[in-house]
Amino acid sequence: MNVAVKDISTVKKQLVIDLGPEQIDKKLNKAYESFRKKAKIKGFRPGKAPLNVVKRLYQDQVRMEVMEELVQEAYSGALQEHEISPLAAPAIEKLSFPEDNSLLSFEATVEVLPEISIASYDDIELQKHSSEIDAAAVDAEMDKLRQSMAQFRTIDERPSQEGDTLVIDFVGRLDGVEFEGGSAEGFTIEVGSGRFIPDLERQLAGLELDQSYDLEAVFPEDYNKAELAGKKTVFTVTVKSIREKEVPELDDDLATQISGGEMETLEQLREKMTEYVSSSKAAEVKGKNTEELLSCLREKADFELPECMVAEEQERSLSAMRSRFLSQGLEQEMVDQMITANRERIDSDAADTVKNTLLLEHLAGLEKIESTPDEVSARFQRFIQGSGENPQDVFERFKGRESELTGMLQREVIMEKTIDHLLAKVSYKEIEEEAEVETEVSAE
Repeated sequence: MNVAVKDISTVKKQLVIDLGPEQIDKKLNKAYESFRKKAKIKGFRPGKAPLNVVKRLYQDQVRMEVMEELVQEAYSGALQEHEISPLAAPAIEKLSFPEDNSLLSFEATVEVLPEISIASYDDIELQKHSSEIDAAAVDAEMDKLRQSMAQFRTIDERPSQEGDTLVIDFVGRLDGVEFEGGSAEGFTIEVGSGRFIPDLERQLAGLELDQSYDLEAVFPEDYNKAELAGKKTVFTVTVKSIREKEVPELDDDLATQISGGEMETLEQLREKMTEYVSSSKAAEVKGKNTEELLSCLREKADFELPECMVAEEQERSLSAMRSRFLSQGLEQEMVDQMITANRERIDSDAADTVKNTLLLEHLAGLEKIESTPDEVSARFQRFIQGSGENPQDVFERFKGRESELTGMLQREVIMEKTIDHLLAKVSYKEIEEEAEVETEVSAE
């Protein structure tokens, strides 16, 4: 077997592989003997048919199977011989296997990891974001808890008003004709939530139960459907239900209810909420510093990205975005439009994510950062909590692929430890506040 390796780029290699008649004949003879033993040929007992008869009847099938085996074996052998670790399946081209079995040749193009070189990162200087919290931030979170415990009372003694939750049927018409995506039954909306067309939502206050209204509404000029942007429409809205939100008092009873009896006083709840807000703020600051750190690292290292890794990340991002939009109740057409509008940003973010991953893996190797079994176990618990799945369901989903799950968790641990290590080594500078320029205004 002859193998020539050509570097197409820093992350793409082409293997030109030739097999001679000796290897081909050996594989063919073995395949024909195998077929001879199991072939059922009229007039002959199993395994007793002449070889020339077997070749005449099964030549095409045998040659196809042998070719596939030889290509796979030759490809695997070439990778091992030249110590090449491909990132994905190869692209096989120029496959040639003449009828005289004198030669089998093909080209296999593969992508590999790039060589990464990065200058010292000790000179990176990040902004020092404040992690302090104030009472207002805690108050806001306390109010969110309070709102989450609100009860809804169905009312019929008054028209709808700001803050009410309505269940409505509606049909939208443009120039008297219903338009796609402009109708729904049993649609739930909180008046003033900003989920509807602004011009229409403003008119949802003051409506009465079981009544129908023709409401004129103009779509925003920047609406994502060009055929509706800036157009005047009429929505026939029928009010099926009006519900009023009743928010409980922020007191000891609420603290007990929210905590399931673990806390007895509002002060205890506030202390717990202060811890939560402080933790959230610290995570926010770390997130900002991490983004700044990765941006600096990307600027320091210039290398080509494997197309297969970028494409895989793009598809993962698109799939996640599509699922998120559909779960929010958006129609498929609207989802496709939003994805198209965001495609450039998705592709750019995917490239950055791949570069971040490669840089962190490279630096983890340089700094000899590894994971421990306890860290992987803790990461698995976080994975379970984040997914909301039962641990047994996760094990079932990865049945037969346990090593894949373990490898994924190990990589996540190493990535996080590497980021923490780098954030501890770089320096920080105080954020310069914009100086307020005082201007004197004289009354004329």
